[in-house]
Amino acid sequence: MPVTIPSPAELTKLFINNEFVDAKSGRTYPLINPTDDSVISEHIPIAGAEDIDAAVAAAEKAFNGEWSRFSAKQRTDCLRKLLSLLEEDNNLEKVLRLDTLSTGNPVAIIPTREKNYIFGQLSYYAGWTDKLRGDYFPADDGFVKLVRQEPLGVCAGICPFNAPVSTLIMKAAPALATGNVMIIKPSEQSPLGTLAMAVLFKAAGFPPGVLQVVTGAGETGGLLSSHMRIRKISFTGSIATGRKIQIASAQSNLKRVTLELGGKSPAVVFADADLENALTWTVNGVLARSGQVCVAATRLYVQKSIADEFIQKYIAKMKAAAAGLGDPSDANTVLGPLVNKAALDRVTSMIARGKTEAELVVGGVRHGEAGCFVEPTVFVNPKDGAQIYTDEVFGPVAVVKTFETEEEVLALANDTEYGLMAGVFTRDLNRALRLSSSIDAGVVGVNCVSTMNVQVPFGGKKQSGVGREFGEYVLRSYTEPKTILINMNSA
Repeated sequence: MPVTIPSPAELTKLFINNEFVDAKSGRTYPLINPTDDSVISEHIPIAGAEDIDAAVAAAEKAFNGEWSRFSAKQRTDCLRKLLSLLEEDNNLEKVLRLDTLSTGNPVAIIPTREKNYIFGQLSYYAGWTDKLRGDYFPADDGFVKLVRQEPLGVCAGICPFNAPVSTLIMKAAPALATGNVMIIKPSEQSPLGTLAMAVLFKAAGFPPGVLQVVTGAGETGGLLSSHMRIRKISFTGSIATGRKIQIASAQSNLKRVTLELGGKSPAVVFADADLENALTWTVNGVLARSGQVCVAATRLYVQKSIADEFIQKYIAKMKAAAAGLGDPSDANTVLGPLVNKAALDRVTSMIARGKTEAELVVGGVRHGEAGCFVEPTVFVNPKDGAQIYTDEVFGPVAVVKTFETEEEVLALANDTEYGLMAGVFTRDLNRALRLSSSIDAGVVGVNCVSTMNVQVPFGGKKQSGVGREFGEYVLRSYTEPKTILINMNSA
């Protein structure tokens, strides 16, 4: 029987133990459309302490019961069934269009960026369930040594507003592949797609309690972070919130924490670079999701000998991109609004201050009178310490500086507490390898930027994060090695 994707009006409950249930807290909040300021729903539930306790109890029952008896093949079958259900009847597009209502993400990115990202992760981790092996060491000292990789138990994922379903899969797929159970809290700005996904997880055969969804804002996230029976929390979002989560986790039960936080990604363009390629990547790298991505290429360094030509072309492309602003539910729209009025106020405030600390050459204004739209914006020649240059904006705003030497630009790129993503554009492979080794970032692209790959680890250095997502590396973060020593000399 085909799965019916719920409408926004039907998504007014928490998903606990494979059922939609009313929040025991009795509290709700309204969800607003950032495109036209209309109300999407008046009744998004806020999970309180009793609701989190109920979700944890159901998760523990599943982890110690039916789910613990699933073989690796059965876990693979569930993940593959989920993938199949998403492919059927345009279910993935239906789910992602729910989030377009509250995030402003253009539907134009669904057939390419979103679909490839989600399907790729599910396919990849479905193949890992029977491959995360342990170790054996011979009894050369009288002891056989065995090492098992065991799941942690009840895990929680706190997801951002900008890519809610993609991040749900990024956290849940490796957790479930390794035998854990997962409680997901989507951002309060984008709960609908995640709640709808819960229906598909149930239809895919995941037992009650294995995947649950609780909604709410920071208060609900705090309850997860401080819960004494949750063993792991994975968070994607701001540095400020990540710090609170780490503190709460340490002060409760020392739960394991993965934090994927903010960025101020440098993109370095040398004179010998393929300029058209560099332009394409750097423009796309700051405009994806209207700049609301942690890996956005917001600091652009251009070698002086090509600076005039490159910056002119960069400005022209950013100016032209403003024509793509519009209704995100229209397939022709390239740029949607910022996620809410608070984001609009923050970004426009930073732009206003930026006008006093750097030279504005493109944009810098709100687009239209309704909704939360900001035109693509470029500053050049920022003063030392300019906020627009040092702080994460989370909007379609880039700052351009010039440089002369490799040593100079390396110092500029590393002069930050962020360290998530970087890009180096050059035809000189030796230079590319030197800089990619020396830039303080968890991911460095050569002749590309602001991109990720599921096969290799993704995460930040310095204040951009703790731990890694993707690849085999994330599987280790959802398992605990157990050593078993067998005395071969006993009677």
